[in-house]
Amino acid sequence: MNLSLHKKISLQPDTPSKLEGAKFDSQDQKTMLKGSEEARSSRILKWFRGRYSPGYNLAITICGIIIAEAMAMAVVYFYRSLPYYQQVILDATVMSVIILPLLYLLSSRPLLQHIQQRAQTENILQARLRLIQFAQTHTLQELLRATLDEIELLTGSTIGYFHFLESDQRTLWLRAWSTNAIQNMYALTSEDSQYDVSQSGVWADCVRERRPVVRNDYAFLKHRKGQPEEHASVIREMAVPIQRDGKIVAILGLGNKPQNFTKNDMDLVSTLADFAWDVVRDKHAREALRESEEKFRTLVNWTYDWEIWLDPQGNIIYNSPSCERITGYSPEEILNAPELITRMILPDDRLCYEEHQQLMHDETAGMEKQEYRITARDGTERWVEHICRPLFAEDQHYLGRRVSNRDISERKQAERDIHERNQKEKLLTQTIHTMQLDIARDLHDTLGQNLSFLRMKLEHLAGKTIRKQAELQFELQSMSRAANESYDLMRGTLAILQSVNSTDLYRLFIRYAEQIEERAGFKIRFSSRGEPRPLAAPRLRQIFYIFREILSNIEKHANASQVTLEMRWDTHQLQLLVHDNGQGFDMHQIQFGGHYGLKFLRERAELLNGSFEINSTIGSGTQIMVQVPYEQS
Repeated sequence: MNLSLHKKISLQPDTPSKLEGAKFDSQDQKTMLKGSEEARSSRILKWFRGRYSPGYNLAITICGIIIAEAMAMAVVYFYRSLPYYQQVILDATVMSVIILPLLYLLSSRPLLQHIQQRAQTENILQARLRLIQFAQTHTLQELLRATLDEIELLTGSTIGYFHFLESDQRTLWLRAWSTNAIQNMYALTSEDSQYDVSQSGVWADCVRERRPVVRNDYAFLKHRKGQPEEHASVIREMAVPIQRDGKIVAILGLGNKPQNFTKNDMDLVSTLADFAWDVVRDKHAREALRESEEKFRTLVNWTYDWEIWLDPQGNIIYNSPSCERITGYSPEEILNAPELITRMILPDDRLCYEEHQQLMHDETAGMEKQEYRITARDGTERWVEHICRPLFAEDQHYLGRRVSNRDISERKQAERDIHERNQKEKLLTQTIHTMQLDIARDLHDTLGQNLSFLRMKLEHLAGKTIRKQAELQFELQSMSRAANESYDLMRGTLAILQSVNSTDLYRLFIRYAEQIEERAGFKIRFSSRGEPRPLAAPRLRQIFYIFREILSNIEKHANASQVTLEMRWDTHQLQLLVHDNGQGFDMHQIQFGGHYGLKFLRERAELLNGSFEINSTIGSGTQIMVQVPYEQS
């Protein structure tokens, strides 16, 4: 039904809002209405039978004969001088003249009227039944047209129309024309047209006068407003108002009956119009209810979240289809086994949920929210956001709780991703800051000292006259070593910053060793054993700094001709073994706390949770072993 129809129909009693809580069953409605009509028909027929029964007709006939015979005997008495046969003829004539009209007026005519009225009543009842049956399977518009067609058929009219009147008693809505009017008349006003009663023609006099109006001389009415040129001429017209609770709610009109409309026609139309409005009102109410239920069903069944209505005892009254999308279980499965909901919840979250269920019996509990994990039918773990609030009827009667369950697994995963990203960013920031401090310290400790040394030497040479070539050469060589050391530091730092994995560490060590060989007086033999493991850039940098410091100490103090370097990738740690054939030193005379190079090496190793060991003998060289554990995943 068109939604605009709801706005145009004014139904005073039993409006759809009062019927929303009811459920109509078409078969039950049909049976109820049919029983009501049969009861009404029975009352009408009983009234006719009581008034025009055979006993009543017999009594009228006997009384008529007695009266006629008395009057005939009185006439014959005045003509008693006539011959007997003439007196008999006179008596029969007088009786016939008196008794026949009397019997017709008092017996036959009422009987014929009774038969006619009974036939009309049967026609009305059959029309009502047909309309009731028709209303079950057709729209309101079709029902209105069928009502007009039925009344046209019973009255012999050729035009029929149905108007609804708004509650303001001023606005009329044309709702339907009869089938015959649509097929045979031209320039008809379109259905759903609106009129103002004060501006309408004589056909609206039934509203203004609040009674049925019959005009068998429509063409000669002086105050009629005329018709369009293409409009079929109207000869006769009858308009019947339909009233409810003192207000006119509709107009049913007929026109162009071949004979004049009679009072019997007016009574028939009034009766059928009144009944038709009841059917129309019921049809409208049921269609409004069906649309309301359809809207509710569409709204609830197509919600994305899993909606549940629980009664005060915790029983499920309604369970939306979205539960299958979230849990994998159909609504029927959960309705048949409500304990599935609790069983799906992970044990760690189940106790909290069970405590939350106690709110079902507390009418004063407001909106509550919690999150828990469930195991869906396919075995996947999902996060559910559970929100519930109390439900109350219009009379504030507690109806239970409405539950909205939302799948927030994606949101939880996004939160975990954001947390991990934040942790990584925090770690990266810390790593970058640590790297900056390490680089600054290295530049200050090595590059800064070398540049200061070069500057001091240059200032010394600039302010001193050196006459000996050997002295000048010595100063230049020391300055060259400082410059080379600074250059190697810069290249090594850039290389370690550009390194990606532990494989780069091996190549970095080789390149740096080759740079040292170019200026030092010893050869370096380098080897690697085992499969390289992944190491983070900060860890690679610290290991490189240890390696660089070891070679720097050998270059400055060992006076060696051969250095052996070996990297061992063991199961749990990386070992760096260094051996030189230099002059060595006495381990008892060297203390880590007083020797800044060895102290630096040990601190670097401990920073990596590793160890640093050194063993040296005078004249036999030095052995160093650095052990660094791999990072935990």
